[in-house]
Amino acid sequence: MKRVLIGVIVKTIAIVSAIYGIIMTYFSPMSFTYFTTLSNIFVCIMLIIALVKDIYYLVTKKELKLNNNFYIIKFLATISITLTFFVFLTILAPTIDGGIINAYISYHCGSLCLHFITPLLAIFDFLLFDRDYKAKKNHVFYAIIPPLIYVLFVVIAGSMGLRWGNMAAPYNFLNYKASTGWFGFDLSLLGWETLGIGVFYMIVFLSLLFIMIGKIFLLVRKKIS
Repeated sequence: MKRVLIGVIVKTIAIVSAIYGIIMTYFSPMSFTYFTTLSNIFVCIMLIIALVKDIYYLVTKKELKLNNNFYIIKFLATISITLTFFVFLTILAPTIDGGIINAYISYHCGSLCLHFITPLLAIFDFLLFDRDYKAKKNHVFYAIIPPLIYVLFVVIAGSMGLRWGNMAAPYNFLNYKASTGWFGFDLSLLGWETLGIGVFYMIVFLSLLFIMIGKIFLLVRKKIS
């Protein structure tokens, strides 16, 4: 009972944080083309479903069983929000004018909610409270599905003329129209519009990284549960 109650608290704070962050960072429909926003919406939906399950148990003392496919999708949502957390912390925030601290406290701390609070709570929730998830080894490869779908969307949208400021992508490491393109490499160009590393290399690196993170998540969850 205590474990479920803690889970309710964690989920509720994560959901409120995501909603607040999305509202504070919304300026136009283009806001919904950013992976940050989409991953927060994705994980928020999964957390709401899991929250209903927990509240049902607290009220009725009966388990509301969810199909294992739900937990697979929740795992994908957790990986997606982890990508948001990791990429913003290590790649985007350091290249934003005003520095890392300003990057997080901007938009009345909406950025902090989307890139830090919600991701950490979602990870915490997955590791500690998804005890019914029957994970298999091949599930780690599912980790790259949401990011690759997003990359495909960005390439198609950019090729059709959609622009994020001066870029053909919403993030510098996906800006395939930059001088480094898909396969270039020139770190002297590092800045807001490019990392100086070809997009292809970044996709490969992030894909391998998140397969590894997915494996770690599943191992940690197994050890805890």
